[in-house]
Amino acid sequence: MIKTTLGFLVINFTHENTYLTEIAKYSDSFEIECVRFTPTSIQPTTLSIAGERFDSSTQQWKQASFPIPPFIYDRCFYHDISLAKKSKPIVTWLKSYPQTTFLGFGLPNKWDVYSALATNKEIEPYLPKSEKIYDSLSIETMLKETGSCILKPVKGSRGYGIYFIRQEPEQLKITYHHGRDKKTKTFKSRNAFHRWCTTLIQSQAYFMQPLLSLTDEEGYPFDLRLFLQKDRNGAWHLVDKAIRKGYQGSFLSNLSSGGDPITYKSWSNHLASKQKYLLEDELHTIASVLPPLLEETFQPLFELGIDIGIAKDGSIWILDINSKPGRKTFVTTNPSLTELFHQAPLYYCDYLVKNMSQTTTL
Repeated sequence: MIKTTLGFLVINFTHENTYLTEIAKYSDSFEIECVRFTPTSIQPTTLSIAGERFDSSTQQWKQASFPIPPFIYDRCFYHDISLAKKSKPIVTWLKSYPQTTFLGFGLPNKWDVYSALATNKEIEPYLPKSEKIYDSLSIETMLKETGSCILKPVKGSRGYGIYFIRQEPEQLKITYHHGRDKKTKTFKSRNAFHRWCTTLIQSQAYFMQPLLSLTDEEGYPFDLRLFLQKDRNGAWHLVDKAIRKGYQGSFLSNLSSGGDPITYKSWSNHLASKQKYLLEDELHTIASVLPPLLEETFQPLFELGIDIGIAKDGSIWILDINSKPGRKTFVTTNPSLTELFHQAPLYYCDYLVKNMSQTTTL
């Protein structure tokens, strides 16, 4: 039987090395050959790639040259600005290359996703009211109305670039995270705040949301993450859900911002039976409606991480949607999922191969 090739597209070979290597170790039983490469390793004239191929006999990666693989699992994360400028145009071109299929094409920026979802009557009630900002005036207007707000970058992940702004009696206080450390800035004059806002907005696009009360009874911020993937039959499946809990005084619960993972079961034990039933009913609605809606609006996807906020009044909010979700929360809270995480991309690749073969023969 001729093996198909699945390529792991990465910014560098050190990132997610363990995760991708563990996937490759299962590939032989799926009749799939695994290679990995960076966007800039594609030769523009020959379309040949200088990358690495996984050797099943030695269980190691070895340098190799190969053509653009027919299937690609995109695991590029653009934290380095210079690398992003070089790599993103190549990845965009690859996604339109007719001889390859991405397991998932990813999502556009957060504002485009919000704008599209806000038109859906089933999902819109779960979306915090959001407004694109162009100057400090709209921020000041919200502060006068509510006393606080949150600024989020249109293109962002892992809590980077998020600012919590609060109006205090004699000043404006801004809180943000630098890794696990919480930082603050204060502005006593409107002009100083205006200058800061102008610099911020010029650096990248931002949108604004009201501050939601998303802390537990002890004042710790937390959110609930849903992890969804397509299974071996190409159907969406809720793999697991877990809680991420930040530290007291923080406003983020991301693991990169100092949060800790907690099992959904242990967290939900304190809920009244009716409260738990209503929560899980709403989570079911979100998990059922959101993935096909995103695919219908944008392009095919393979996996999603959906971050849910649960306010003190019981209201449910979709805080973020990630098409390249991390697995650390779930490997920590439910280690039995580790094998599934490593096999899932291969199962879905195998499904795509068979589906294309059936389509070709019709």
